[in-house]
Amino acid sequence: MFEEEFEEVEEEGGEVEEGEEVAVAGRPLEVGEGAYTFLFPKGKEPRYVFEALSAALSEANLVLSPDGVRLKALDPSKVALFSLDIPAVNLEEYNVEDTVKVGLLFTSIRPALKRIAARNKVELGVDAARNRFVIVIYPKKGRESGVYRRFSFPIVRVEEEEVPEPQLEFDATVKIASDAIVDILASAGEISDVVTLMANEDMFAVKAEGEGGKELYAEFPRDHDAVYDLYVGGSVAAKYSVEYLLDFTRKMKGVSKVATIEFGTKKPLKVLFDFAVGTVYMLLAPRID
Repeated sequence: MFEEEFEEVEEEGGEVEEGEEVAVAGRPLEVGEGAYTFLFPKGKEPRYVFEALSAALSEANLVLSPDGVRLKALDPSKVALFSLDIPAVNLEEYNVEDTVKVGLLFTSIRPALKRIAARNKVELGVDAARNRFVIVIYPKKGRESGVYRRFSFPIVRVEEEEVPEPQLEFDATVKIASDAIVDILASAGEISDVVTLMANEDMFAVKAEGEGGKELYAEFPRDHDAVYDLYVGGSVAAKYSVEYLLDFTRKMKGVSKVATIEFGTKKPLKVLFDFAVGTVYMLLAPRID
């Protein structure tokens, strides 16, 4: 199994990163006209979710509205679609009174994400007057501690295509332990860059074939401890990129114990994770021989 990739950081002090500001007084993000903030009760959710997205996306628009935080974007190769939904009611604080689109460069914010520890609280915000996206990291006591680290990044213009909500009917739905699917995909990635997912009414299986006759085959019967649910209409099989699957699932297993996998023969694959404050999924095109 993969070890948890969450690295602890000091809650106070420590080396200051470029672009980072450390302070011990005042409120790092003001609330008011042109200023929007939302607070996560645990740091691991924003860290893992945004790292999972940044593995495939170089940039994307984050949409803030009174209802919550959303993102929908295609990766540069247009092989995968990513969708994030965090309802406002699930966050510890949410101060957004109108709708604003925030263009993010994931390559820029990635170093700041690595500074977040599991016990931290994290506040994200927008300073529209300065055209900045802000990440504030607090100790576990939160804002009341008077200690924080603040990272500030320019908001960029991200051109994006209109991405409609796909209307798909999948042939197979599997709910499986995140650890189990990550472990198998990692092994498959050592053999090939393509993985075949298969399912019938009795089992879900993963297969990879590589050079020199190398082969991996892992089968999960319906009653396997790692399988929470299995629905299949007939027998289905389809091939997908191991890299996309592994990058996404490996990060998300840190905040979600169960992956919901939906696919069909020659159909896209949907991998969905519910986490403490929202939902994120990837829709991945099949590999056609």
